[in-house]
Amino acid sequence: MRSLIRFLLKYKTLFFFLLLEVLSLVMIVNYNQFQRVHFLSSSNIVVGSLYNLTSKVSDYLSLSSVNQALVEENAELKFQNEKLNFQLDRMRYDTSYVKRNDFAEDKHFIFRTARVVHSFTNLKNNYLTIDKGECDGIQKGMGVINEKGVVGIICDVSCHFSVVMPILNSRARINAKIVGKSNVGTVLWTGHDVRYAKLKEVPQYIPVELGDTVKSSANTAVFPEDVMIGTITEIERLNNDFYLLDVKLSVDFSSIKYVDVIEFRHKDELEQLERKEDSK
Repeated sequence: MRSLIRFLLKYKTLFFFLLLEVLSLVMIVNYNQFQRVHFLSSSNIVVGSLYNLTSKVSDYLSLSSVNQALVEENAELKFQNEKLNFQLDRMRYDTSYVKRNDFAEDKHFIFRTARVVHSFTNLKNNYLTIDKGECDGIQKGMGVINEKGVVGIICDVSCHFSVVMPILNSRARINAKIVGKSNVGTVLWTGHDVRYAKLKEVPQYIPVELGDTVKSSANTAVFPEDVMIGTITEIERLNNDFYLLDVKLSVDFSSIKYVDVIEFRHKDELEQLERKEDSK
């Protein structure tokens, strides 16, 4: 406190002079129109400059949040671009994509496209891995096809990936029919040639011929009816009044790139009705 008093006493003449200067300026501005106008104009320039400086400082301090928003927007645009490139690539690779999608819609199936990221064709129990999973609506038991025909059935899922059990798996069983002749039969793979499978349970009273077409049957909620499986290349008559037929598969599993996962919209309703009927 004493230091402050000594400071004020020391510079009292300067403070008194400054006070008089301020009073003089106030009186000049208040009682002279010309000086008042110039003072207000100058003060507006000063205030405007201060506001401009404040705005620039504020903009600079907010650059971090602006950059973050731009990064997120850029990431979203990249995602959309990849998605469009994926769809374009698929359309170039598979010219029947739209037609097959319309076919699935007509049969009350939901159609989801996925890319094959890993595949095995040289094992007894082969499998494919695709880049869509439970988070994309994929579930175990759904059918899988491509532009050539039946591929297999989903056997395991994670959030972002799924494993497909293809026809080229000894545990796979696909309900099939011979077009125009028989609505019963089961396609299975015996573990030898990846180009061929067997069709069993077709009775010998059916007039089977080489070159007959084998497609998915109506006796399943896994695939739409009439999805291509293959053509008959060899006929063997068994002693139990059934055929054992060699079927050349329509799908080339060595070059498979994209697949379509099929979900039957009314599967739960159908299964519930059938369980009710079985319990009677």
